[in-house]
Amino acid sequence: MYNFDFYNPTHIVFGKDRLDELDTLVPKDAKVLITYGGGSAVHSGLIDRVVKALGSRKVEQFGGIEPNPSLETCERAVAF
Repeated sequence: MYNFDFYNPTHIVFGKDRLDELDTLVPKDAKVLITYGGGSAVHSGLIDRVVKALGSRKVEQFGGIEPNPSLETCERAVAF
C-alpha cells in the first residue's frame, strides 16, 4: 500500500430554514456541483431552492446516482 494523507474538512449544516446560509458558507466565486439520486429532490423543489440560494455562482447538476453507485455511474460523473 502507498502512503498518503487524506484531509477532508467538512462543515455540515442541518435544520429548518438553513438554505439561506449557503450564501455565507459558499465562496462567491465557487463552482458548485450538486449531486443527487432518483429525482425526489428535483420534484420536491429542493434543487431549485438550493440553486436559488447559491445566487450567481456557477452551478452544475448531476442526477440519477443510484445507492452504492456503479463504476459506470462514477465514470459518467468524472466525465461530466
